[in-house]
Amino acid sequence: SLAVRAYIKRMRIYFAEMFPIAQHVLLALLLYLSIAAFAGWARREEVTFVSWDTLLGAWSIFGLWLVLRLMDELKDEDIDRKLFPNRPLPSGRVSKTDIKCTLAGAMILYIAAHLFAGAALWTAFVVLGYSLLMFKRFFAPEVLRRSLIITLVTHNPIVPLMLAQCFVIFAADHGLALNDLPWDLIVPFIVMLWSPLLAWELARKIRTPEEETAYVTYSRLFGHVGATLLTAVFQTISFCIGFYFWSRFSLSWIYLGILVFGLGLNYLGYFRFVLHPSPQTAKLKHYAVAFLVSTQLAQLFEFGQLVGWAGD
Repeated sequence: SLAVRAYIKRMRIYFAEMFPIAQHVLLALLLYLSIAAFAGWARREEVTFVSWDTLLGAWSIFGLWLVLRLMDELKDEDIDRKLFPNRPLPSGRVSKTDIKCTLAGAMILYIAAHLFAGAALWTAFVVLGYSLLMFKRFFAPEVLRRSLIITLVTHNPIVPLMLAQCFVIFAADHGLALNDLPWDLIVPFIVMLWSPLLAWELARKIRTPEEETAYVTYSRLFGHVGATLLTAVFQTISFCIGFYFWSRFSLSWIYLGILVFGLGLNYLGYFRFVLHPSPQTAKLKHYAVAFLVSTQLAQLFEFGQLVGWAGD
């Protein structure tokens, strides 16, 4: 119908500007495969590269990202109208009803995809339930609106929950109970993947003093040098965990080299920004994405080749 075609046209505009689908699909697939490779290595089990469970794992990540993005559109509508009036929703190019309908569909599909995934269905409800608490700002909206730090502390745990959900999916795929998984290895591994995502969240809200507006950024709270240093700290934590795995389990030099390259690239970007702050050098989120991808590629390369990929 005309209404459906108009809705699809509007949402294409939205996705193109606010949530590039191809980019998020690739990142979700890379993230899940790196987790599956590690889990297979830790359990000494073969991992199937092409399977419904790989699709479920990637969708579990992608679907949650989509749900959170759409929730943010509704949560931040008033702020966006004041500070970002050209975005699709405040500009009127996408309607609030469009966002609500897409959000409802994404949440239904998120749960439906887990229906036959054993324990992963119940943990999916936990993950989605936490995202709903975030949507409601933990029923303390004024407190969270006044504090970016409290918002970060209360919202960012969704990331390790999302990562843990992937391990639950892996366990269901291989007929394992949750206590069969080596959590002594999985917990630091989750922290290693979580830290780059947290660093990206910080990096995307760092500006030069001249660029600051009414929009609250981490550089406004900690100064552009302090915020940059904090971002580097979380990335260094991730690197140290990777170094621990490399040292303890005698992993390849390529594994370490990928991690060193990713961290070194970020350090160079940070030094450039601190020494010569400008709108051009302040694009730290791109460096953060590079470190995030390099961390995942290191896991996929190392642990994927150790366990082997069925179906290759």
